[in-house]
Amino acid sequence: MNVASRLSIAATVLTLTGASTLQAAPTDQAQALQALAHRYYAFAQSANPIGETDSGLHTADGKLADFSPAAQARYGRQLRAFRDELAALAPGGASVHDRVDYLLVRADMEGDWWTRTYLKSLQRDPTVYESECSNGIFSLLKKKFADNTVRAADATARLQACPAVLKQGEANLTDAVREFGVVASQDIAQGDALYTTSLQSLTTGVSSAERDQLYATRDKALAALHDYKRWVDANLPRWHSGGFAVGKEQYDWMLRRVLLLPYTSDDLLQLAHIELARDRALDAWERDRQTYAPGTTKSQPTFTDKESFLRYYEDQTALLRSFVTTHHIVTIPSYVGNFRIVELPSALAAVNPGGFMNAPGVYDKDPTGFYFVPDYDPTNTIFFAAQARQSVLPVLAHEGIPGHFLQLSIANHNADYIRRMHGDGVFIEGWAFYGEEMLMRTGLYLSDPAARLQVIHLMRHRATRIMVDVNLATGTMTLPQAISFFAKTAGIDHDTAYGEGTRFAEGPGQAIDYLTGKTQIETLIGHARDAMGSSYSLQAFHDRLLSYGSVPLSCIAWEWFGDTSWIDKVQEPIAPVSM
Repeated sequence: MNVASRLSIAATVLTLTGASTLQAAPTDQAQALQALAHRYYAFAQSANPIGETDSGLHTADGKLADFSPAAQARYGRQLRAFRDELAALAPGGASVHDRVDYLLVRADMEGDWWTRTYLKSLQRDPTVYESECSNGIFSLLKKKFADNTVRAADATARLQACPAVLKQGEANLTDAVREFGVVASQDIAQGDALYTTSLQSLTTGVSSAERDQLYATRDKALAALHDYKRWVDANLPRWHSGGFAVGKEQYDWMLRRVLLLPYTSDDLLQLAHIELARDRALDAWERDRQTYAPGTTKSQPTFTDKESFLRYYEDQTALLRSFVTTHHIVTIPSYVGNFRIVELPSALAAVNPGGFMNAPGVYDKDPTGFYFVPDYDPTNTIFFAAQARQSVLPVLAHEGIPGHFLQLSIANHNADYIRRMHGDGVFIEGWAFYGEEMLMRTGLYLSDPAARLQVIHLMRHRATRIMVDVNLATGTMTLPQAISFFAKTAGIDHDTAYGEGTRFAEGPGQAIDYLTGKTQIETLIGHARDAMGSSYSLQAFHDRLLSYGSVPLSCIAWEWFGDTSWIDKVQEPIAPVSM
């Protein structure tokens, strides 16, 4: 999960000028850290209006990000000041809880700085600018946080800002990567329906004048997007191919300093190789099981219309929630809302072929979560869509309950502000991936062999993701090599391999989350059984694990069990990154 998507404006408003309004000296180190965290997270979110919308705070719904050099320079200066201030608060003899909080804030700041300094997306990635426009609109559409009059006015304002954002992109892209430019061009070519069709959902109940203004502004934004596409296409021949790898030293630094992982890139590759071998063994065992001990089986029905498909998804969601409760898998707190299934807008199907989940934001008043499902299409060969036609249970377990929706809903209620704001992707994706196999082992798919085979195939897929991510980031593979390797090793279609491989090249470090987090969680089960003795239960373990928020598992091992073996590796002296 992107750090920016978890940040939000807090009690103190800090603009990009860097002027802080919080001047009172806190009474101790822990209070000083919390105060600094409030100012930093508010500052970071103020530069990301879309992230603010998604977080459930709606004070900048009519704005897009300012990518101008002046704004970015101001941001960089203030970020350095925050890092210097944090360094002066080194926790020393503070409690383990406070020392973990310190590491979480440091990780967010260092990740922010590393992304800007080494990924250099504003200079290298044309998708940043076109996606700012499309995500700005979609964030207003996907959840009805206000009536249409308010959201239509916000959409009009964001559409008005879109041409300037695209012009900033043309000025900033001084080191553009050709492969990223191709993706930007494809996104724009496939994205008109978001503006021409999906946007119409905001016009019900608005005045004709407001509707006309919305459409007129939309037409100008669309014209600017297509102008931007023509500019990208014209520049593709002169933009360099590849050259986006950060290198092994930088990647390993990011693993330790930003993700707080006790692993190097070599360790992760070894983990992936082990999981691939394990996947092949499980696949062999499962196929023998179906041959010699098939038992009672059921098949997912086929569907003749989208309504029945969506209704089936809803029914399976209820089945999952019931299973989790009756089998004492994890406690579902009373504040957890409904998890709804909705159709994915056709305009977004090209870039989200398998659908996606939208959890409540950290400041969201509405606890409802949504899973956006592509239209049921038997001819769709994209990996995730094809798997959902076999069984929807694994994907629902990953995205809903007990997966992302439940975990993030609980994290949003953590009493510690820093824990609420930190969004460790290794924990988040690791928990959801762990749940797929955990539910298989606890009996959810006993009569569903298609679901069991899907879970095993997803293990293969997530192991291959690590290999692709590491090899792209360290420069061992070119993007075409990575895509070909991904398709063959993961056993997926070329289009899925292309989309994921390109995404990993744009943002290294996310694809490792799933298997890395799952492996760490499984390790902690052993610690919990030893520590809890006769009081151990799977439900008690899961409840305690989720109580820490979305934080690195190295921190949880330290805070829960006093096991410093992981956190010691994170804090070992490592070669500093020049910043």
